[in-house]
Amino acid sequence: MFPKTCGLLAAALALTSLSSPLLAQQQDEPLLVLTATRFAESSLNVAANIQVITRQDIRAAGAQNLPDILQHKAGIHIKPLYGALGAETGIDMRGFGEGGSQRTLILLNGQRLNPLDQSAVDWGSIPLDSVQRIEILNGSGAVLFGDNAVGGVINIITGAARPGASVSAGFGSHNGRQAAASLGQNNGRFWFSLDAAHQTNDGWRRNNHQERNTFSSRMGLKLAQAELTLDLGGSKTALGLPGTLNELQYRQDPRQPETRDSFADRNSAYIRPGIKWQLASGLEFAAEIAYSDSENKSYVSNFFSYDQRQTKTLSFTPRLQWQHGLGNLGSSTTVGIDYYDGELTSHKSANPAAPVTKQVNIDQTSRALYLHNKTGLTERLTLNGGLRRQVVDQQARDSTGALLTNDHTASISELGLSYRATDKLRLFTRTGRTFRFANLDELTTFAGFVSRPVRPEKGRFVDLGLQWSDRAFSGKITAYRLTMRDEIAYNFNTWENENLAKTLHEGLDLEGSYEINRQWQLGAGLNYQRAEFMEGADRGKSIPLVPKLKATASLNFKPTEAWNLLLSVNHIGSRYFGGDTANLYARMPAYTTVDLAVSWKERNLTARINARNLFDKRYAATGFNYGFGTSYYPAESRAIFADLRYDF
Repeated sequence: MFPKTCGLLAAALALTSLSSPLLAQQQDEPLLVLTATRFAESSLNVAANIQVITRQDIRAAGAQNLPDILQHKAGIHIKPLYGALGAETGIDMRGFGEGGSQRTLILLNGQRLNPLDQSAVDWGSIPLDSVQRIEILNGSGAVLFGDNAVGGVINIITGAARPGASVSAGFGSHNGRQAAASLGQNNGRFWFSLDAAHQTNDGWRRNNHQERNTFSSRMGLKLAQAELTLDLGGSKTALGLPGTLNELQYRQDPRQPETRDSFADRNSAYIRPGIKWQLASGLEFAAEIAYSDSENKSYVSNFFSYDQRQTKTLSFTPRLQWQHGLGNLGSSTTVGIDYYDGELTSHKSANPAAPVTKQVNIDQTSRALYLHNKTGLTERLTLNGGLRRQVVDQQARDSTGALLTNDHTASISELGLSYRATDKLRLFTRTGRTFRFANLDELTTFAGFVSRPVRPEKGRFVDLGLQWSDRAFSGKITAYRLTMRDEIAYNFNTWENENLAKTLHEGLDLEGSYEINRQWQLGAGLNYQRAEFMEGADRGKSIPLVPKLKATASLNFKPTEAWNLLLSVNHIGSRYFGGDTANLYARMPAYTTVDLAVSWKERNLTARINARNLFDKRYAATGFNYGFGTSYYPAESRAIFADLRYDF
């Protein structure tokens, strides 16, 4: 209940103001973020909790993939299936459990990465060396970004014009190997950055090998009043699918596979030209055209299921920001259009060599108009508000002649206030509506299409929080309440995706750091949440795979300018197995993991060692129980990786 959460917030505020430097995040100056209005804006005027992970944070963590970076942020629950390179890793924000990845929007330079189907985001399509920063919006971003942005938005920013070049190589546990190279140049008018990486790992489990090759580039041309940009990239990923284990198998030998020949291959490429144009004083235009093509092949031998599918997406996202003022008040308005056209073609058979038994074609077109306004009511009080109307047309047909049409419209709004009470303290609140349309896989079943079209998910939310910062410590605290109607989920009894009864998602996020001195820094994060059904047969029951408690802590030690040591702790509380909506069975055990990253830099040379799951904790982040026994996706054991980087 939100009143209880607000009580927790009040207690947390009192503790923070008195003696809690651990609830802090260092912020020396206001950050400019793109995720607030889709134009660069000061984070201090945003009526929301926005976290920023810098390039320095990424390098200090010594991580091999983006999910490893994100797992230590409050309010983000990472659910890896196969470890190592982060393949098939899901992300949950605001407590959605099994469907969390479908309600967290992932962006690359403002362009969506979420596939049209149920597939996980291809994290490997973004070389870590290309990432300049990561912006995280906790809570709905549906007014500005639309579909999928229910629980939060993660915007990965790449390709700043950094001159120079670098090469790196590394090796580690389970025959892990990695090589990467980058090149950047900037002559003041033309700039570019190129990044390429190769990663391979045999995996901790058998039939858990993973190999990934990625390339990304970003270039820009600055004109008198405009800047042209072009993003190009692609990736090729191959991985074995060891599958799940039952309770006995998991206890006896968690490294064993369910199958020894199941696999998945993914090839993807994208091109995204864009423009920023200063039309006049206070009037800026921006737009991107994006085209992506992805081909996925997957074979699950024990289900006699081979699926070869291709997904093509074309989008056009123009927008205009007008700094117009409102009487004597400073005011700016952003208005934009989002157009997406996607096509999925799937060929199904019993195995890779068998003839095609079924073909499915699904087309989706989405059109949206949005408006967002920011007005400074006073020098310290800013009003944020926005509207969005989005229409989606979905049509599916298969080789049997079956046809399904699923067209819907959603109209939403939000309103927020950001108040800088002092130079150190900022308060914010916002409320509004959010939504999500069904993805293309949610229209299908094993035999054909759903017997009745699924309705769009709709929700109402309210956030309340504060941000405190000074030279020694700073912190963010956010209380939230989100009620959802018609969440889409798989019903094991009917073997179809259906709309659920009303659900509740509420909680408290706390995060920050404290600089003891120039050598020692402490960090901590806490997410306490409740996610449960509000109506129907499971009323009052917890939503599966949602932990009530997540806690993080970090200790950063920099004994000299050359050395940096980062110790990170991540705790995930117990939660019900996926599928157990009635909460009839035992919970998945809580677990705590510890990571250690050590780096040394001398002039142009950087050496790093990263130890994940340092104490070799046996755990599973994901598991299921539909009444026929438990199944686990065992998480990776202790893994150590070292790399060497040279900057030219």
